[in-house]
Amino acid sequence: MCHHILEEILMKSVTIAFLSLLTISLASAQHTEGTSAPLTVASTSPANLAANVATGSTSVSITFSDPLDTTSFTLGSKGPERGAFTSMDTVSAISFSSDHKTVTFTGRLSAGKSYFVLIYYAKSAASVLLAAPYGLYFTTAASFPSTTVSGTVYSGSSGVSTAGSFVALSSTSILGGDPVFIAGTVADPSGNFTIPYVPNGTLYPLAAKDVNGDGFLDPSQGDVVGTGSQVVVNNSSLSGVSITFMSSTPFSYKDVIDSLNAHSASFPTPNALKMVQANAFDSTGRSGYWEFDYVGTDRAHSFVFNVQSFGAGIRSMDSGSYSWVAHIKTIGSLPPVSAVTSFLSSAEKGGGGAYRPVPMSWNGFDVQLNIGDLTWANYWDMVPDTSKLYLGVTYWYGTSGQNGSTLKQRRFLGNYNTGAILGTTGITTPGREGKPAEFALAQNYPNPFNPSTNIEFTLPRTSPVRLSVYNMLGQEVATLVNGTLAAGRHTVQFDGTHLASGMYVYRIAAGNYVNTMKMVILK
Repeated sequence: MCHHILEEILMKSVTIAFLSLLTISLASAQHTEGTSAPLTVASTSPANLAANVATGSTSVSITFSDPLDTTSFTLGSKGPERGAFTSMDTVSAISFSSDHKTVTFTGRLSAGKSYFVLIYYAKSAASVLLAAPYGLYFTTAASFPSTTVSGTVYSGSSGVSTAGSFVALSSTSILGGDPVFIAGTVADPSGNFTIPYVPNGTLYPLAAKDVNGDGFLDPSQGDVVGTGSQVVVNNSSLSGVSITFMSSTPFSYKDVIDSLNAHSASFPTPNALKMVQANAFDSTGRSGYWEFDYVGTDRAHSFVFNVQSFGAGIRSMDSGSYSWVAHIKTIGSLPPVSAVTSFLSSAEKGGGGAYRPVPMSWNGFDVQLNIGDLTWANYWDMVPDTSKLYLGVTYWYGTSGQNGSTLKQRRFLGNYNTGAILGTTGITTPGREGKPAEFALAQNYPNPFNPSTNIEFTLPRTSPVRLSVYNMLGQEVATLVNGTLAAGRHTVQFDGTHLASGMYVYRIAAGNYVNTMKMVILK
């Protein structure tokens, strides 16, 4: 069981943390228009290798050589989003300059610590990709630590070239959940790497590569991840660290139920199944990650059973997930295989399949399944009878462009026992071209999310804007925008790392326009 638990946690943490990761080629040949100059980083603030940076809330700006396709770049402090990631303690909303060359974000810095931002993927408005990754390092101390961690990434049985692999060190064990990265780099063409400025501590190496080059890490599509043994840094550099890639295979619902039945005798008792979740489905209804959430007598006895490409096992449920699932209805018996298979096939043929394949110009794509009490999932406005259980699947993507982005989302609600489609809804934001004709607030994407999501709104004229997030008790938990913005389309990233799983409301007040929408954090 320990072997399965390790593999299961690896896939869970790395898959969520790396949902958006680097493209295959990181050389200057990456740019797609031979007559265009490569996209590069022109300058940063603070400057690279700056020392004695102020603590507290600090803004970081990165200026590129050309205007960006702004929807190709996001940032995460708990694993990468798309474009970059950082070890800063928190990251708030990202904004772009009027010429789209400079991206600015705010993070919180602690005294006596070194930080980094690794930019591994970006695309210009002319669709030219970043020529090579860029590492920005700065510290609130007088100097950087001199220690490094070096080693090699191996392809293992995956057969995937290790050139251009992303390598990072996490300050927390993957057995504890999502990685928290404190240092990172990119491997050379031979898979060798050296991570600079590594602080003392027990650290956990991880590596990943986007094999199909779509800018996202999806093991069901052949992308790879790997981990190495923990290392202890104590005022001296380490070498010889090995990380080996492992390939992955997606599973159907039938495969997952067979695995569940085989393991259920070892589950802690008493228990109650509350929710089944899966994501990144292929067109045949298979997913590389399935999750079954069980509640016991209290949080300490609650657990999650996962089935994924590297094995199956259980882990303890975190407090945020427990607070969300503990109060929802219990699943007495799982829906039959025929119902889930029919439901996913009908959704794919009924419009979901039109969202495939995903062009590189799209900001993101996912297919997410929920089984159980969907009143507290992404289907609150579709559920006709809150006393019943349902099947739900959501397809979403975001298109990108210099003038803004367009969210498209299509949801399907199904009968729990037969899989028959009970309702379908799609959401599309106003068109991208030209000046917006009216105020509008779009559904956040992705939704549900962990740990971050994007909120898009449009303004037909320059207006004072306040965008806030509230919990279900009506308490404000975050202010994302509070100021005057120009007319146009705006996208704000919301990081819910510090919040518990559950439903939240985001509200915009712009001029005389006021609107609210719901969103769900799943951890």
